[in-house]
Amino acid sequence: MSEFNLDREVSIEKNVDANGKKWIIRVNRQNGLCYVRPEPDRSDAVIPEEMKGLWTKPSLLQPRIDAYLQASWDKADAANAAAERKREVAREQAKKKVKNDSGSATN
Repeated sequence: MSEFNLDREVSIEKNVDANGKKWIIRVNRQNGLCYVRPEPDRSDAVIPEEMKGLWTKPSLLQPRIDAYLQASWDKADAANAAAERKREVAREQAKKKVKNDSGSATN
């Protein structure tokens, strides 16, 4: 990433992915093991593969959350860059069309 994105950095710091889901480490009261859930938590929530399961310590789980968040934001940044390139190409084509139309009208 060549340019600094404050939204991205703040969101990663707060465990929020590019889709706006906040990921929280919770502790199971019965056995003391940690697991991840999105906030707001719903019964149909899909947990990414790298964060599934139970963990003995939050410190073991946090690097996996960080890696998922980085990948999520990288994917979103790549999609934004691709959309911007498409818009730029469309602008250039529109300019060429206007230029060609005005050139043929004067002939």
